[in-house]
Amino acid sequence: MLRERIANVRPRTVLAIAWLWLVLYGFPGQMTTDSFEHLIEARSGLYTDGSPPAYNLLFWISDQTFGGQVLVFLVQITAFVLGAYLTMRRLVPRHAHWFAFALVMFPPVFTPLALVWKDALMPALLLLAIGSFLDERRWVRLLGVAAVFGAIAIRYNAFAAAFPIVVLLFQWRDGMHWVKRTGLALVVWLATTLAAFQFNKLLTDQPMYLWHSSLALFDIAGTLKHVDGTLPDAELAPLFAGTGIRIDRDYHARIRAQYRLGNFFNLVAGDARLWDVPIRGTEPAPQAQRDAIGHAWREIVTSHPGAYLAHRLRMFREVLALQRHRHAYWAVPGREFAYPATAEREHVAVSFSRVQHVTTRALDYVWHHSSLFEPSLYLLVALLLIPLARKHRDVIALLGSGIAIELTLFFLASSPDYRYSHWMVLCTCIAIVTLVVRRSQRVVAPGRDDPALGGITREDPVDAGAPRDVA
Repeated sequence: MLRERIANVRPRTVLAIAWLWLVLYGFPGQMTTDSFEHLIEARSGLYTDGSPPAYNLLFWISDQTFGGQVLVFLVQITAFVLGAYLTMRRLVPRHAHWFAFALVMFPPVFTPLALVWKDALMPALLLLAIGSFLDERRWVRLLGVAAVFGAIAIRYNAFAAAFPIVVLLFQWRDGMHWVKRTGLALVVWLATTLAAFQFNKLLTDQPMYLWHSSLALFDIAGTLKHVDGTLPDAELAPLFAGTGIRIDRDYHARIRAQYRLGNFFNLVAGDARLWDVPIRGTEPAPQAQRDAIGHAWREIVTSHPGAYLAHRLRMFREVLALQRHRHAYWAVPGREFAYPATAEREHVAVSFSRVQHVTTRALDYVWHHSSLFEPSLYLLVALLLIPLARKHRDVIALLGSGIAIELTLFFLASSPDYRYSHWMVLCTCIAIVTLVVRRSQRVVAPGRDDPALGGITREDPVDAGAPRDVA
């Protein structure tokens, strides 16, 4: 009797409970340093490109309506719950709402959603895109393209995650030859990516060229850390001329000593910093300094490619939490805020309920005493699932998307935050559920008459009982 009652719960009731859980866990949206930078730029009206200015625009809308970050938080959790349901309804139609509920309640999935940052909204938009691309209606598929545009606009490296999704799942009409379908999908992905980058460029009032002040210097220091022996000052001094370096001797030894894996701020912030470069604010490094840093990066990296790759490999291992006795960094964000004066000045609440504190402590225990949050585990499972998913183009698209964005971190990561691996973790979880359910029900694909998606027809008995809308 109880099982029957649970099975008959209306989808929107189940989704509403999932949504309320995210509200209970996260409201009004936890702010980070990055979040405050977006809010401050939104209020000032001066947009930089240190982070995608499209996200500043969303903060501006939120500040003009609900005030502060509240609307951004509500948008990201609402889009996530809806996207999870739409995706699961297309992948595993029967009881899709319960699968979406389980996904939302899984700790490695929901913990990053409490924070107001682009890393929470991007997965929501990509889920909406997947659910839309698998719909029979063309106008819904076009909404999926809009969702991809939004994801790329708020997260620069989201183009990598979008590539497998668009190329493998988007089609203008059913029955297109795979060559035409793939060619058109490639054009759609490229056009959407360029449009998103152009949109951010149009919104940008002040380019900041932050690569020169952050990742470039981190790579320079990391490469020198892994170079055998010690390079003489006579070789390094001309390379560092004009870069804003604050030392004038023992370059290699002092850079090697100052380098910290996963923390480039150690090089550019604080009294012991090695370089004077702008990392916040609205004033970029001068052109001459940027040219000098770019030249030093090219010379050092190309002269010592092995050391550079060793540095990037160690950083990637840190991202995957493969270092011995380490756990994924900030997988369960604490409830403390390090800059209360900023919050007070911007009139943003940073206090949390007793329920939120208790829940966070419980999750923190799980994080530090299990492998549930380890990105390496999910990457390994994703790679192992690829052969099993060879007849499921939609699952391949999911796995490819998660792996693709994770691989960009090999070259782009300067910190090991768990949020960067969140989409890969999410894709792996959905792929596991989809393959297990399909194998148990002997179903190989969702409901369109597309042999490339597995050949299941709309009259398939498994699809016949699927809900057609949230109501």
